[in-house]
Amino acid sequence: MNQICARSVCSFSAFALALGFATTASAAQNHDRLIRESVDETYRVTLAGNTRSEAIPANDRGILRDETPMNGLQLVLHRSPEAQAAFDKYVDNLHNPKSALFHKWLTNKEIGDRFGASDDDIATVKEWLSSEGLHVTNVAPDRMTIEFSGDAGHVRDAFRAPLHNLVVDGKAHISNMNDPSMPHALAPVVAGVAKLNDFMPHALNVRRPGTQAKEGIGARSNSPMPNGNAGGGYNFIGAADLATMYNFNPVFTSGITGKGQTIVVLEDTNQYSQGDWVLFRKVMGLSRTYPFGTMTQVNPAGTADTCTNPGDNGDDTEAAIDVDWATSAAPNAAILSAACADTVQFGGFLALANLLTESTVPAIVSISYGESEADLGAAENLYINNLYESAAAQKVSVFVSSGDELAASSDGGRVATHGITVSGFTSTPYNISVGGTDMAAEPLFEYSTYYSATNLANFRTALSYVPEIPWNDSCTSSVTVDYINAVNSTSFTQAGPTSFCNYDGGVVANDDGLLGAVGGSGGPSNCATGLPTNRGVSNGTCAGYPKPSWQSIFGNPADGVRDTPDVSLMAGNGLWGVYYAACISNPADGPADEGFAPCGANPATWTGFGGTSVSSPIWAGIQALVNQSTGQSWGNSNPVLYTMGNMEYGAGGNPSCNSTLGNAIGSNCAFNDVTLGDNSGVCEAGRNGTFNCYTGGGYGILSTSNAVEDEAYPATPGWDFTSGIGTANAWNIVNSWSAAVSATKPILLDKLKK
Repeated sequence: MNQICARSVCSFSAFALALGFATTASAAQNHDRLIRESVDETYRVTLAGNTRSEAIPANDRGILRDETPMNGLQLVLHRSPEAQAAFDKYVDNLHNPKSALFHKWLTNKEIGDRFGASDDDIATVKEWLSSEGLHVTNVAPDRMTIEFSGDAGHVRDAFRAPLHNLVVDGKAHISNMNDPSMPHALAPVVAGVAKLNDFMPHALNVRRPGTQAKEGIGARSNSPMPNGNAGGGYNFIGAADLATMYNFNPVFTSGITGKGQTIVVLEDTNQYSQGDWVLFRKVMGLSRTYPFGTMTQVNPAGTADTCTNPGDNGDDTEAAIDVDWATSAAPNAAILSAACADTVQFGGFLALANLLTESTVPAIVSISYGESEADLGAAENLYINNLYESAAAQKVSVFVSSGDELAASSDGGRVATHGITVSGFTSTPYNISVGGTDMAAEPLFEYSTYYSATNLANFRTALSYVPEIPWNDSCTSSVTVDYINAVNSTSFTQAGPTSFCNYDGGVVANDDGLLGAVGGSGGPSNCATGLPTNRGVSNGTCAGYPKPSWQSIFGNPADGVRDTPDVSLMAGNGLWGVYYAACISNPADGPADEGFAPCGANPATWTGFGGTSVSSPIWAGIQALVNQSTGQSWGNSNPVLYTMGNMEYGAGGNPSCNSTLGNAIGSNCAFNDVTLGDNSGVCEAGRNGTFNCYTGGGYGILSTSNAVEDEAYPATPGWDFTSGIGTANAWNIVNSWSAAVSATKPILLDKLKK
């Protein structure tokens, strides 16, 4: 064993044996030992890119008391370059129909035994942690994390990173104030601590305005809303509308309803009331026709990480949305709401890590939370990537919301000042990133074409597929600007002094909440690692994930990095009059003074939402239909989805699949190609430097250039940053799956598109 010299105390393997850290027999014992020098505390390496941007003197409220407990910390491990390449290749072959390893899934333990750190290296790391006064609580079976706990003083001393109290936007937080460090000898195995702060991801849902708020934008007299299931001038989408718009009905009629499939929605809260889900299904007409659907709340203990019961908290809104819309897409599936309490790590990730250690792993997972790559930091991004890659190797399809901040994920929906950024929850090569669109019937002045003026069965008003645009609640949206100009005979531009955002006459921009960056997120990965880059992101020290070879499709740029989203669905929250209804009986989530009657008999009075947190569980439901139809699980299904997209778009796109055709769209299109609009957002230069913001004076538009207007990003034929491949025709997705599998090319992640 390697010698440990922690401060003035040296210890040997006998120390580990005394603490019960004897190695166990496993295949990993045959792995090469990577830690080959004594652990010398005086020779340390800094773990760059692991300090929050909020950890600045202006937010500092003093050092955290030494005795403050720090529980559930995750030490992130990394493989040798050779072992990582071997694992990547194995995962590639699992998804390659032409490989003898196709769908020869591994268990979590098998991943660790074949590709994880050696017993000797893990024992050395554990010895070092123990010598620093930290308590090791678990080693994940895939050997990619070591969970440990301690107090703030011992954490500070071990990693040379003082923990401080912060106040950010009026909320108390804790965080390290500088990048941590560790002994150099551990660097071949240890990547860092996933998090030394308590900042949590945000749920990706956006409420519709209350009935007291203004009803969308423009002059409704020019585009009258129906009297159907409108609530306060809005038209909600129910389960029957979803089935009509995205062509689920023939799938259900054929007997493919999700029966026998399980969809897990990952949360850091329990459901407020499981009865809400029952009532949702009853009111929406699902329980009568599809009686086998179930919903269960679990707090998975597993063997990887500590999981404690979180109870219900402020994220119970998100939990309710997830189960309601997963069951709408796969009404006979079993929905599992899996939640662990947050430690310093997001509870949803702890739940996933534990589920992956169980004897039967879930085949489909949906995650409706996010945080930008830049804010997460290098170690947390690696933690997420490792977790998802292990999931993919175990047959799990991981669907993740792309975000609700347009192309500015670091700004949380506010006026963008940090440039083009994407969520690190959704940007790995091992998940399906799900973006958001909006219904275009109103901006195209075609509302009566696509919606019934009165309710049909189960509150349905949608008459067919409805044209779509990118979900964009920003005053920089080209669709919004064109609509305002048409209705008001104005001549606003998207950017510059004559832009709609800079108009202070009170038409809409500042009065109706359009001055921000709210809408479906999409963009290139640009801050997933600590490698140097010249992309011009705010901290100038990041690089994105390399582009996976399956992300080769008409419209996708030759930028060399992973791009998001992959697919999309409706996610609007009412700007164009349409939103999703959700049954949530917690009165705090639907205030009566805003016109809501939580879970009443009429869904028009329910709390309403948009957000990619809705589109992700629906796409997870589509995967459940595919799994039932094909009789197997598909792990990372992106290779099949992109092959299907290539079959549709070819080398130049497919005009018959253009979403603007609406009810005249081609009957064989698996994807509806969204080509009108953009996911550009409002930006402001000067506060954090000038990053991806073209102004011309006043508020600007997110742009790939600061000098000229090159908006980020327009909808175009084929793949684009606003909606990925497009939105789904569920019947054609299910029926095209086998043909797409047969046409799927071998996956070679190391051969990047140049």
